[in-house]
Amino acid sequence: MQSQAPQLKKKTAEAFFCKFLNRDVKVTECIDDYVNANSLNIRHSPCFKCSNGLKVRLEYANN
Repeated sequence: MQSQAPQLKKKTAEAFFCKFLNRDVKVTECIDDYVNANSLNIRHSPCFKCSNGLKVRLEYANN
């Protein structure tokens, strides 16, 4: 058996610039808006089917 060194997890940024909203957005706000837009099928929201929102959500879930 090979022993594996523990993997260090990257710290998620607190906020980032959202090119779709054209402003700084907190990670928690992004996740909330992404989940709400997709679960409620709000198609006119810029967060609906946002590839960046999905990436932020998956990264947050993995940390």
